[in-house]
Amino acid sequence: MARTVIIGGGIAGLACAHALQAAGRDWVLFEAGDACGGRVRTDRVDGFRLDRGFQVYLTAYRAIGEALDERALGFRAFQSGAQVFDGTRFVHVAHPLRHPVDAIAGAVASPATAVGLAPLAPLAIDALRSPVPPATPEGETTEHLLSRLGVGRRVTDGFLRAFFGGVFLDRSLATDAGQFRFTFGHFVRGAAALPEDGMGAIPAQLAAGLPADRVMLRCAVSAVRHRSDGVTVHLADGTERFADAVVIAVDMTAAHALDPRIPVRPWRPTYTMHWACRAQDVPNAMRAPVLLLDGTGEGPVNHAACMSSVAPRYAPPGQALIDLSIVDLPREPESMERLVARVRAQMDRWFGRGATDGWRLLRTDRVLRALPRQHPEDMRSRVGAQLDARTFVAGDHVTDGSLDGAWRSGLAAAEAVVGAIRA
Repeated sequence: MARTVIIGGGIAGLACAHALQAAGRDWVLFEAGDACGGRVRTDRVDGFRLDRGFQVYLTAYRAIGEALDERALGFRAFQSGAQVFDGTRFVHVAHPLRHPVDAIAGAVASPATAVGLAPLAPLAIDALRSPVPPATPEGETTEHLLSRLGVGRRVTDGFLRAFFGGVFLDRSLATDAGQFRFTFGHFVRGAAALPEDGMGAIPAQLAAGLPADRVMLRCAVSAVRHRSDGVTVHLADGTERFADAVVIAVDMTAAHALDPRIPVRPWRPTYTMHWACRAQDVPNAMRAPVLLLDGTGEGPVNHAACMSSVAPRYAPPGQALIDLSIVDLPREPESMERLVARVRAQMDRWFGRGATDGWRLLRTDRVLRALPRQHPEDMRSRVGAQLDARTFVAGDHVTDGSLDGAWRSGLAAAEAVVGAIRA
């Protein structure tokens, strides 16, 4: 028996475990996989570090940031802003507060972009003043907010649709306006970064701070049964564990399977192609630690980066790792051979004919459950941290689709457990 069973060793489950441990509560965590991290994992392939899908850490995250030893993780930051391909060239959009010279140069090179972005200045000022954005009208989408602020259509379609399409894995800009403002504020106050050993180093560090005998790996949970005096957790191996409370901290589809009261919203999927090449074969535009965006909407790649230009340990010496990400998957099934051909053709448009001749495809990550969709109706359908006196929920579907959101949800679940279950 454990007083609280946590199901799932992703960021939310780890947060809950840390909070219960700090509160002096008895708990055990069951994780189906061979390591903690959930969707945040890094694999070693031929000496390269491959994150499972394109992921970054935002240095403005405060909740999870307080729990991490950021220095030990060796974060390497992207340049703020991005390089946006407009069909003929790359236009640099820089953060005016961090890179004023680059911002001025970008404004000179593309004055229409600078003028189009100007209406976002009040949002940036608000974000610097407070991490909590002002309320937005009920049901307002990001696209409607941008239109209401007077952001130019050229900037909306050419930069913001691609940039936040990568953040939310949704180029439609139908994301909830309040969530957009909240996320926009993180980019204003901080930078996107990578741990030097890959994103999987984040949950690895968090798991290492917990008692090893309370984290049970390769222990899948098949069912949760409620009793008058507690909860029975059934494991896939046929064994059972009895507890006073259960925290369901798996993704929302798996959570719904364990408890139908937890709603399932649409998922946003993504493809990430990991390419290897010699360091000297990296296109010039990728030699800096910068994000490259498709401003044309012609795809299939929405955003790209040379990961080893940001964090050199992502690739072996003399080699480079390039990640290309697709966020709007084709409605009709497409062969991998055809998709690779379209990606290479797009890179030829970006960097010149034959740019990918020396590239080798290491792996393609097809993540169908990458992020919960975050349209206004999705945000309204979220459940709270507590379903009943003994059942609690954590995960990015409870808060928002980010590492910090997942961590905050785990803290909230733990707080609810402490308030509901006597020590």
